[in-house]
Amino acid sequence: MQAEIDAIDSRLGNFDYTFDDEDVSLGARMETICDAASVKVFWDDGVLSFTRDRKRTTPATVFNRSNTVETGYSISYDMNLPGGFDGVEVQFRNPTTNKQDFIRYRIENGAIVSGSPTKAKKFEMMYIRDSFQANERALRECKRLIYSRMSMNITALADGEWVNVGDMVQVPDTYDVDQQGGYITARNGNNFDTSERINFTGSMFVTVTDSLGQTTARYPATQRSDTAFGFTAAIPNISLNIFDGFDVQSPSRYVIATTVELDAMQWEITAKQPNSDGTTALTLSEYSDLIYI
Repeated sequence: MQAEIDAIDSRLGNFDYTFDDEDVSLGARMETICDAASVKVFWDDGVLSFTRDRKRTTPATVFNRSNTVETGYSISYDMNLPGGFDGVEVQFRNPTTNKQDFIRYRIENGAIVSGSPTKAKKFEMMYIRDSFQANERALRECKRLIYSRMSMNITALADGEWVNVGDMVQVPDTYDVDQQGGYITARNGNNFDTSERINFTGSMFVTVTDSLGQTTARYPATQRSDTAFGFTAAIPNISLNIFDGFDVQSPSRYVIATTVELDAMQWEITAKQPNSDGTTALTLSEYSDLIYI
């Protein structure tokens, strides 16, 4: 994690703060230290885990009707900036004066400009004593207001146990006919059989999960002449899970769509809650590479 931060800018890993309250727990101190570098701390089955808010190149896995249930599914979209905020205010400690200082940005016509917003999304981060860190955080949160307008809730089957907060996952909208998904029933060379009928429109691309649930890169997909339940794609010879009802209960999944629609299927996991029936409730927010540019 430290090497990853240093590769971006070593100043993001700075932390200069004294905990003068002995009642602050070790876990709370870890959260404070890590938050300065935009690293989230969370408990995963009794293990303290860490993940950084950063650009993701490949989805961790795919969730669709094959490995989710209808219960708890919802999707929402903010027509205006989320929460009605039109900018960001980060409060930090000025390293020269040792007093509070502020970095403020507002959003005007989709652009980020320096200045006080009318309604700021506020981040009180007095444990940051580096203006570079505070400025980087303020700009990233402004971009999140612009480019992350949608949220989703899903209830995943057993596969939900293996993803973590901060992972980027691929989840097609169940009610969007342009975002198509299902599971692989057979493979013969570059010909794949699928559980669902596929409607081809324009240039289509596909991603497939392997036997471990990991997602491939995007590959061009073309229509087959012999069936509507399948596609042709030059995907490497990866190990696939083909459902048989006995040894394989969770088959390899796919999503297929245009590049624009595939981008619209990318979500970041913001919360994970195991349920007593073996399912996992996941809260997702819209993911965009533009947040990290």
